[in-house]
This record gives sequence, C-alpha cells and structure tokens, in this order.
Amino acid sequence: MSAVVEQKNAYLAEFENRGPGNEPEWLRQRRLAGIHAFEAQGFPGRRVEAWRNARLMPLAQSHYVSAAVRGALPMALAPTAAVVPDAYRLVFVDGHLSPDHRALDDLPSGAVVRSLAETVRQEPDALEGSLAAHAELDNHPFAALNTALWGDGVVVDLAPGTVLDRPLVLVFMSSESADGHASYPRVLVRAGSSAEADLVLVHSGPDDVSYLACPVTEVAGGPNSRISLYHMQEEGSGAYHLGVIHADLERDARFHLHSFSNGARLGRTDAYVNLLDQGAHADLAGLYLVGEGQYSDYHTWVRHRAGHCTSQQLFKGILDGKAESVFDGLIHVAPDAQNTDSQQQNRNLVLSPRALAHSNPRLEIYADDVKCAHGSTVGQLDREALFYLRSRGIGERDATGLLTFAFANEMLEALPLEAVRQYQRERLFGLLPGDETVKELL
Repeated sequence: MSAVVEQKNAYLAEFENRGPGNEPEWLRQRRLAGIHAFEAQGFPGRRVEAWRNARLMPLAQSHYVSAAVRGALPMALAPTAAVVPDAYRLVFVDGHLSPDHRALDDLPSGAVVRSLAETVRQEPDALEGSLAAHAELDNHPFAALNTALWGDGVVVDLAPGTVLDRPLVLVFMSSESADGHASYPRVLVRAGSSAEADLVLVHSGPDDVSYLACPVTEVAGGPNSRISLYHMQEEGSGAYHLGVIHADLERDARFHLHSFSNGARLGRTDAYVNLLDQGAHADLAGLYLVGEGQYSDYHTWVRHRAGHCTSQQLFKGILDGKAESVFDGLIHVAPDAQNTDSQQQNRNLVLSPRALAHSNPRLEIYADDVKCAHGSTVGQLDREALFYLRSRGIGERDATGLLTFAFANEMLEALPLEAVRQYQRERLFGLLPGDETVKELL
C-alpha cells in the first residue's frame, strides 16, 4: 500500500510542478478537481470491484512522467497513421502534435477540427461548457488523472446539419523515446443537430517500451446527430493503456462504437453512454484478441435515462496462451425510461487451457415496460467442426485459424467503413494460427 500512496503523491507533485500557466480560471479549477479526484481514489486495488482482476501494482510502483518533447514517429508504425488513405488526419507523438502529418484541407463548411491546446490559447472560454464536463472524475481514477495532466488533444466541432464527407483519423502514437513516460491525449467531439461524422482513433506504440497511455474521449451528440467512432488499441507489448470513452446523447442521436484491442501489456477501455432523451440509440461493438502475457479489459455503462431509447452491445474475445480478459457490461434503465429496448452479448473463444476469460453482463432495471436481455459464453472451438476440416485434408493449425477467423469475422463484416474493415482483416490474419494458409483458403 505504501508504494501506491507514494506514487499518488508523485503524480500530485507533477501536477503542482506544472504551474498555472496561462490557462483560464475555469480550466485550472477543473484540473484541480481532476487531481483531487485521483488522489482520493488512487490506483485501484483488487478490493475495488470494477478493478479486481487488473494487476496495476507494477504501474503503481513506477511514476510515468508526462513526455516533455515529441519523439520521432516510428517508421515501422507509419502505415498505422494511414489506416484510412483518403481521410482528414491529425497525428500526435508522445502526446504532442506532429505538424508534418496534418491533413485538414478542404474541411466542409461547419466543421472545425483544432488542437485542444491551441483552442484554449486562442479562445480561452470557448470550451468552458464542454471540456471535462462529461467524463466522470469521481468514478474513474484515470479519467481524473487525464483531466489534471492532459497536454494536448483535439476538438471537433460540427455545426448543425454538417456532414463530414471523409473520415477523420486521429493517431496517438508513442515513440521509442517514450520509455518511462506517459501521455494524456484528450478528444472532445461536439456534434450539433443532424450532424454526422466518422472518427477513427488509433492508439499505438513500439514493442518492448514501457509507457502509459491514458486517453479520454468525450462525445456530445446533439438531436438527430450521428457519430461513428472506430477505436483501435494497438499499443506496444510493454504499454499500459487505460482509456475512457464517454458519450451523452440527446433526442434521436445515434452513437456507434466499433472497438478493436490487440495491443498493450495491460489494456482497458471504459465506455460510458448516457441516453438522455427519447429516440437516442447506442450501438457498442468490440473485438479483443489477447495473447501470451496480455490482459484486456472492457467495462461498459449504458444508461437509459429516458423512454423509447434503444441500445445494443456485442463484444467478442479471442484468447491464446496465458492471456486474461474481462468484459463487464451494465445496462441501467431509470424509473422513467419506459419502452426501453436494450440487448447485450459477450462471447469468448479460448484457444489455450492457460487462458482465462471473465464475463459479467449485468442489468439494473427500474422501469416495468422494457425489453432487455443479456448473455455470455466462454468456450473452445467446436471439435466436430475441427474434425470436419481435418477430414478434408486441412492441417490442425490451419483448421484452427479458419474457425477462429469465422468467429471474429462477424464483427468485421458489420463495419460500414471499408478501409477499416480491410485494415482489421489484415491484422487479424497476421495474428491467426496458419495465417498465410488461411488467407489462401479464404
């Protein structure tokens, strides 16, 4: 416990050493609330129910200092930045904007995409009603830590009726020099009435480098807006990724989250969605591939706070080697949220006897006219299907790869964005047993 307390104090000392700078008073107060919330919670231990399976002691025993300068973009990871070739783009390395990779020409009228730090400098009060006004500090220590220590990020403003004609790709990458350092990127999306956009968030970094990535994304969806968020967690093998996505949806707003996780030593994404007015809809989907020594964690909170709203959740996991995963999803239906329709499913495929998948879908229903369901499965490959493929002359490794691909491909086929679908298929092929043969057979 003493190590945890010591490191809490270390982050407080880092916050105090930052000084007030030239930030407006409202932002200083929110940063102060963030560090106080983090100090109150600290690094959660195994007695905290939502974190009982996460082994955070190695992280708590080290102080990951915010990266002061931008490192070089790792050439091996350069293709990641081009996941969608024809797109608007911003790239951050070690938490700092990389001007050489900026591509924001010809944004449609009504769409403004800016650096978060630049926005605060140029218009000190423009974000007062939105920045750090959605993500919950008292319930999540790392959302609180991000609020206290963020250095830069992105503001996406969509005026009413604005449709982003191309996807916006936001890449947050760590460099080789990030060892022992942390980055706290922050994204704020404000979508006006009937606005629409596809956003691709990529988090990546090199292997064998120990760093902390602690991102927060806030989405404010106005009436009848549509935001599709493609979230890719591809951190390096030594990384800790502790991220939060929070969406507040007004009347008839639609929010689609497509999340993919196959990186990091320990990777966790917490998704909070509040359906605040009638007709709001949330669709959350996730695919996590967890290999030897990796830990993957998804926690979701979908809160139906108004009637006549709908939500769907489908998360699938593939585990191999000595891997561990957690899915913990909550559907909360408030007393006035009549005519709610909400579905939640978690399915896990375990390829190794040493792998461990925790699945905990939950319902809290306080209204009586609702249609809600949840379910979960944890299992192995169908032996009869394996035997069938083997009897057709396909080796065991290739047969395993084919059946694993079939399990995962349901998630990819549902992706509306073709470039992301192809990118994820190629990554999946590279992680499957018998990957080259599987590609030929398919």
